[in-house]
Amino acid sequence: MHRSAIGFLILAASAAAQQKEPAFEVYGLGGLYFHGNLSVSYEWKPQFGGGVLAPVSRNYGLLTDITTSSVEGFWNHDGFPIGGPGSNSAKERRIVLTPSFVRLWRRDRFSIYAGFGLGLEHERQRARARPIVSRGPNGEPVLGPDFRETATTRTDTMLVLRTGGLINISRRVVARIGFSLLPRYVDEAASKSVELGLGYRF
Repeated sequence: MHRSAIGFLILAASAAAQQKEPAFEVYGLGGLYFHGNLSVSYEWKPQFGGGVLAPVSRNYGLLTDITTSSVEGFWNHDGFPIGGPGSNSAKERRIVLTPSFVRLWRRDRFSIYAGFGLGLEHERQRARARPIVSRGPNGEPVLGPDFRETATTRTDTMLVLRTGGLINISRRVVARIGFSLLPRYVDEAASKSVELGLGYRF
């Protein structure tokens, strides 16, 4: 066999085996985030951020992501179509930190991970609405002439459940796909995310 072909096969085998060796990995992340809880709108929205996988041992690591996503909702008072759709609105941005302890099942070309942690979800919301000043003869709300704006913040601590996989692209570059669930109280919808990442192994 030609020497260059042998060299290529050796390099390819080396790259394929990288996932078996623990390494510190840094990721750029994209994906989708479902805004749960008392969100202005229960929707999947784009998210962006970064993440780090720090090995603790061969089969365990700390996976920490920080991402941000925003959603906007519109509503009318009491279901009455006052002023048409969007007479009131709220825009919400969430910043989510998900430090997690994960178990890794390592193979030559890929790893599978699953684990849990304690995450933080910080919510900043700005709302714009016309106040109800009285009621009409049929109970319909009568609104004031001017919109009022409010700003609120909220930070929740919650359990994070995670799973996903890491796939070698080259000796140093690795792709990641994952799913995270952030359950809340029984009467609140859970937040969740799908993470797509491209990382570098040091």
